[in-house]
Amino acid sequence: MMSSRMTILRVRFTAPPLSQRSGSWALYDSAGACVRTGTAGADGWPAADTNEAVIAASQVRIATVKLPPMPGPRLAGAAEFALEDQLAGARAENLLKVSSQEADGRVRVVIASRALVSAIASAQRDFARIIAEPELAAPSAGWRWCAADDGIGFVRCADGSAFPADAPPVDGSLPAELALAVGRAKRDGAASSELRVDAPISDAAFARLQREAGVPVVRGTPWRWQASSQALFAAAQDLRPGKPAASAAHPQRRFARAFAPALILTGAALAIHVLASIGEWAALRTDAWRTAREWRELAAAAGVAPEAATTPQAARAALARRYAELRHAQGLPAPDDALPLLARASSALVALPSGTVKSAVYTDGHWTLELARSDPALIRDLDTRMRAARVPVLVATSPTGARIRLGGL
Repeated sequence: MMSSRMTILRVRFTAPPLSQRSGSWALYDSAGACVRTGTAGADGWPAADTNEAVIAASQVRIATVKLPPMPGPRLAGAAEFALEDQLAGARAENLLKVSSQEADGRVRVVIASRALVSAIASAQRDFARIIAEPELAAPSAGWRWCAADDGIGFVRCADGSAFPADAPPVDGSLPAELALAVGRAKRDGAASSELRVDAPISDAAFARLQREAGVPVVRGTPWRWQASSQALFAAAQDLRPGKPAASAAHPQRRFARAFAPALILTGAALAIHVLASIGEWAALRTDAWRTAREWRELAAAAGVAPEAATTPQAARAALARRYAELRHAQGLPAPDDALPLLARASSALVALPSGTVKSAVYTDGHWTLELARSDPALIRDLDTRMRAARVPVLVATSPTGARIRLGGL
């Protein structure tokens, strides 16, 4: 636990940190009060005893899922499976942090870009914690629509979930993402009791919003993440990746100490090194066995035949197929169906020059596109756009063009 005498610098990131990229920051004194704020690149941040990073609401989402009671180590896998149809892109691109399970079975899952979190964690300034901005807005009885002067906004729901949403438009119209969320909540019988607007908005825009929102709208206070309570900062989940084990350093230190003595001590050090390696290998094998067993148990609980879940990879693939079958049985699309997959990739494909795509074939959960051009600049731009759209992509080039596989990875 941090000493109350420490000063804390908190920096808000909307993109990976660069020394010349400006970001808002806030400095807190030993009593936890915000004493200074500003906007600057890394070279302009003030010194502090402890540094913390805040990922902007536009880069994260918080979901809540209800699960049967289960041990803590299994919560992450179960929550990931429950949210699989809501995750964009490949699993490796998303970082999920799961809260402890509440009495009614609900868990809160913070979803962020693994690349962004890793970039912040490896930045020149050492950040003791990385947290999500929406967790700094306490849930209320209704929905909180929060936005600051920079236009980055989000909605925090009563159940603790949160999603990005544009700041209130000057004309008072409801943003598309918020309108869809309100409509879906009404259809599901979970409409909010009110919509509180914690954002800058004119009287005229507020009056129109009250007429068109479909739920009671109340005016709040414009959002300032820097003004959140110290209790909310402390309760937010730490998104930092797990630190690698340092056990490999011990054999090296033993070898260095044993290099000068007689040969018998060198042999003893080598034996210890071998035993430590065997122990580490055994621990990894045990962990892999436990993971495989949990995947098989989860697959069995979902009705997957044992012979279809002999390995963790097979169990995961079988669960995905089972989920798709259940969605199809209800007349609903699955995430890797042709149209949903193509819809996710459309924002990247629309940037291709006319006539670039010669053919497109869908099979077995992925699209294969034949391109008439294979120049490196076009391929790099397409790969960047696909990553931004969270669509897995593989590219194979030839002198006459390129073949691209979308999804199914």
